[in-house]
Amino acid sequence: MPANNKRRLTIFASIVFITAAVVYWSTGEGGEVSSAVVAKAEAGGLAARQPQRAEPRQVDPVQEVSIEDESVQVWQEIQAKPVKTELHQSLLSDLAKFHRYPPGNRSIKSVSQDPISQTHAPDQRTTYSDNGDTLTLWTDQKFYRYGDAVRIYAYQTDSNGVKVPAELTALMVLDDQHVVGSLTFEDSNGDRVYEAEMEAGIYQGESLPTGIYKIIVDTDIDGLRDAAAFTLSEDTGSYTGNLRDSVTSEGDLLVEAEVEVLQQGRFYFRGSLYNDEQTPIGSAQYQVELSPGRHWIPLEFYGLMIRDAEQDGPYLVKQLSIARVTVPRADRLFEPGYYTERYSLELFNDKPYKEL
Repeated sequence: MPANNKRRLTIFASIVFITAAVVYWSTGEGGEVSSAVVAKAEAGGLAARQPQRAEPRQVDPVQEVSIEDESVQVWQEIQAKPVKTELHQSLLSDLAKFHRYPPGNRSIKSVSQDPISQTHAPDQRTTYSDNGDTLTLWTDQKFYRYGDAVRIYAYQTDSNGVKVPAELTALMVLDDQHVVGSLTFEDSNGDRVYEAEMEAGIYQGESLPTGIYKIIVDTDIDGLRDAAAFTLSEDTGSYTGNLRDSVTSEGDLLVEAEVEVLQQGRFYFRGSLYNDEQTPIGSAQYQVELSPGRHWIPLEFYGLMIRDAEQDGPYLVKQLSIARVTVPRADRLFEPGYYTERYSLELFNDKPYKEL
C-alpha cells in the first residue's frame, strides 16, 4: 500500500478512536452477567478485591499536534485531486467536521445526544427467554455517594408482553469478585413492578467499599437472568451554585462555575449549553489537577458552535458534571438552571477552529 494511503488510514483511524473514546466515557460501565460470576456467586467462592486509584495519564501534546497537522495535510492532498471518489468526499466531510470546533467542544443536535445526559441516564435492560418471556431491570441512577438511596426496579412479562407476578432473587456483587449479599424485591403497590431499596455504602449495618456493584437478578424461568450495575464513590467535590459568564476577546462564550473540592486529585468537568430546555447547542469540557478548597472552573463554548445554532442569547447552562479521575469513576450531575446575559450572535467568532 502506498505511504500516502497508509497515512490517510492512520489519521482516519485516529479520528475514529477519539470518537470511540468519547462515547465509551459518556456511556459508562455495562451490566453484562458472566456465567462464571453467577456460578461463583452461587457457590460463595468470590473473594474481595481492594479498590484502586487510577494514575492520571497525560496526553502527549506533541503527538496531539502531529495528528492535527497530519490530518490537515491529508485533507489538502485529497482536495487537490481533480477527481474525487465517494470515499474521498466522505473523508473530506469528516475531517472538516473534526476541525470545525476545538477538541473540547461538541455540537449537540438533540436532547438525547447530550453527552452528560448519556452518562447519567439510567440503563434499562431487557433480556429474553427462549419462550419469549422477558426480564427488565434498572437502577434509578448510575452513580451513588455514601448515604444516597439506591433503588433497583424489575419486572417480568410473558410472551405476550404482559407483566406477570414474579419470583425474583437478587445477589449484590462487588467488582465481579465479592458477593456482598442478597436483596429482597417487593411489589408494594401491586403494579407488578418490583423494587428493592438500600442505603448506598451500607449493607446489614456494615460499611461497603467504593467500587462497581452489580445486582444479579434471577427468575424462576431457566436462563432468564440479568444484572444492573451502579458505581459507589466518595463525595470528592461539588458545584457551589455560583456561575458567571462573559464573551472572550476571541469571540467565545466563557462560563465559569465555582466548585468546592474535598480531596486532592485530577478532575474532569463538563457543561452543556442550550438555547432553551429542549434546544441544545453544544458541550464543553475542562480537566485540571485541584487541591481541596473552592475554585472557578472555566468552560469555554466556541463562538462558531453558538453561531451554528442561529439564535441570540440568553443561553441556558442546563447541565454541569464533575468527575474525579479515579477507579471507580466518581461522577456527579448538577442542573443549575443558569441563564447567561443577552448576547447577540454577532459577538461570536465565525471562523472554524482550524481552517482547511
